[in-house]
Amino acid sequence: MKKLLITVAAVMLATSAYATDLPNKKKAPVVPAPVAATEASSSTDSLTVAYGQDLGNNFGAKVDDLYQLTYSHDLGKGLSVGGMAQTTQAPSSLLNQSVEGQVGYALPAMNNITLSGKLGVGERFATTNFPYVAVYGNVDYKINDKVTLNAVQYTYTTAIDADKYDYKSNQLGTGITYNITKKYAVNASVTRTFDTSSKFNATGDQFMVGLTTNF
Repeated sequence: MKKLLITVAAVMLATSAYATDLPNKKKAPVVPAPVAATEASSSTDSLTVAYGQDLGNNFGAKVDDLYQLTYSHDLGKGLSVGGMAQTTQAPSSLLNQSVEGQVGYALPAMNNITLSGKLGVGERFATTNFPYVAVYGNVDYKINDKVTLNAVQYTYTTAIDADKYDYKSNQLGTGITYNITKKYAVNASVTRTFDTSSKFNATGDQFMVGLTTNF
């Protein structure tokens, strides 16, 4: 865990330092923090702390716990950069960790609907370490100033050498965000992984809850 905290700190510091110069069983990273959570204020930075569980198919028994930290810096004009660190812990097994750099873009809202996407490049730390890429796509619908429906959350993840590491996944989810104040928001999501024929997936479902602070 000490190694993870040092790695997360390094990623976050590197992202902040270079952000102003810009116009980074196996589990895929979960869907990033909803766009709506950062739209509640004029803040340019957000930090989301989340907890979740991987479950068996059809929301069966818990397979492992997930802990996730996501940082995002708004560059303006829909562009953002950030980073994500995630740890999964299965009973009586070693920790699996992922650290990822992200670049994102959100289209201007139209009829309270926002389309956004992110590209992530990261490293998976397990019994074998390897690099991976992730593509995220979100559709958010703002119901009012307090509530946003994160209607569609899609993630595609693959090892750069997928044939060697058998690390590949498609995840589809939905969720909701509630803005407590302009500074704080809570969100929840459920996700299904539908690559059940692959060795990559021993589980099919997942839920997560998170708290976002804007600053």
